[in-house]
Amino acid sequence: MGARGPRPETPEMQALKGNPGKRKKRPPSIRPTGEVYIPNYLEGDARECFEMIVAAMPPETYASTDAGGIAIYAVAWADHKRATEALKTEPPLVPGAKGGLVKNPWFTIRSDAARLMMAMGDRLGLDPKARAGLSRPEEKKTSKFSGLIGQSAGKASPK
Repeated sequence: MGARGPRPETPEMQALKGNPGKRKKRPPSIRPTGEVYIPNYLEGDARECFEMIVAAMPPETYASTDAGGIAIYAVAWADHKRATEALKTEPPLVPGAKGGLVKNPWFTIRSDAARLMMAMGDRLGLDPKARAGLSRPEEKKTSKFSGLIGQSAGKASPK
């Protein structure tokens, strides 16, 4: 049986969300190297979706190991689009194998693609819920007292 509860977040995601509870920080996770690449089997709408995702997120959000997950999302997006377009022209009920009317298979394709997009979108930080807790790391302001420590007595101003 697997672990209970939500999957733990990476230390980088925790840093983006902040640490209001002042909990102990975990050490940084392993960061894969290499830039994200577009798999050569993607074409058409799936390729465009892949390019849009990578361009929309901040630089260095994804690495080469994320290409598979982004590709899964992109293919699901292309399938969802194709099914939605097909349902504009085809009837909701079509003749089945036994002659009776059955639900158009495009509904199942669209539903499965939407389910996969929701799961992968959450993992990739693509949906509003996944982005809601994220913020850019704050720039640390320099204190007006920075530089005083370590000054020699001759440089300090007298009272």
